[in-house]
Amino acid sequence: MISLDLPTVFIICASFIFLYGIGMTAFACKVSPSFKSIYLFAAINFLIAIGVSLAFLRNHISVFWSIIVSQSLLTLASTLIYQAHLQFIEHEKKSQFLSAILLISVISLIVLFTYHFPNSQHRILSINSFHFLQFSLTAWATWRWQRQQGHSIYTPLIVISTALALTIAYRIINIATSPYIPPYALQGTFSHSLQTIILMLYVATLDFSIVLIATGHLVKKVEQLADIDILTTLYNRRGLDHALEKDDIRTKPLCVIMCDIDHFKLVNDRYGHAVGDIVIQKFAHIIEESTRKTDICVRWGGEEFLIILPVSNPEDAFLVAEKIRTRCEKQLFPQQPKLCFTSSFGISCKTVSQNFDTIVNNADKALYRAKTQGRNQVCVFNEAADNG
Repeated sequence: MISLDLPTVFIICASFIFLYGIGMTAFACKVSPSFKSIYLFAAINFLIAIGVSLAFLRNHISVFWSIIVSQSLLTLASTLIYQAHLQFIEHEKKSQFLSAILLISVISLIVLFTYHFPNSQHRILSINSFHFLQFSLTAWATWRWQRQQGHSIYTPLIVISTALALTIAYRIINIATSPYIPPYALQGTFSHSLQTIILMLYVATLDFSIVLIATGHLVKKVEQLADIDILTTLYNRRGLDHALEKDDIRTKPLCVIMCDIDHFKLVNDRYGHAVGDIVIQKFAHIIEESTRKTDICVRWGGEEFLIILPVSNPEDAFLVAEKIRTRCEKQLFPQQPKLCFTSSFGISCKTVSQNFDTIVNNADKALYRAKTQGRNQVCVFNEAADNG
């Protein structure tokens, strides 16, 4: 049987994995602090590096450190890979209690076959059976998630996870059919060396995939933030365009409400712009709470807002606008007891021949009429009244 220089393999593997752990930690700290699970992947790297290093020192340190602690760290890392993988990619948690029971069981078998009934064959079979289960589940979960998402970003991780699981299976067969193995011997077989090398490749692929996925999430988050008004967290005009394109809302029956805060300049002049921002935020909050999840709420500009109500009629839109108007009248500001504000609304609903821009323009005309008639009221677009 071909064998490799196992100590050299162990040194290279432990060194590379430790460096990967440092890189993952730096990435989590400097680039992606919002992805806390990346710290767990970094910790997994360190666990594997320490476990492999202790195994390499089998002939220089005690059995407790070189077998019990070493293999316990590696089995813990294997368990955490599956759990962290699911939490990061699938955003779900599997039974941690079951994983803990399996982990304790394997560590107990390691102790049993090291001290009480010294048997390297049984110990190695127990450990590798556990690793085979963990990496097979990881490969299957990754494949399932990729199939749901409909893209191939996880393919390298699936391939290397499967390769590692198959290598472990090969070693299980190799050990099961091997003659007697001394209880505390450090194996230098080809299957052992191959498993260590593929483990290093797996960690490298895992770390690269996690960085790639996290970067993708960050890019997506930046794109989403570009669609959001920072002060109110409602859509801005760019976000409105994307929202309309996403669901093709322009082709559906809809109503538009154009609204703004009455005499907002006086609020700024009397209380300052900081308080003015609070009023705008409160107005946006009332709008958001008074509308459906399917409705699109947009900060149109300054103190002016646009609300799109898909599949609605003028009566529905009027009730929504009146609800918002009434809540604005009753809104209190504990820090400014004398502060109060009202709002005005213009409503326009789609007809067969109208495009979206025309509906918005008509809602703006209805809003203008509400202001000229005394403010703090709701007006529905009327062809004769608003185009006369």
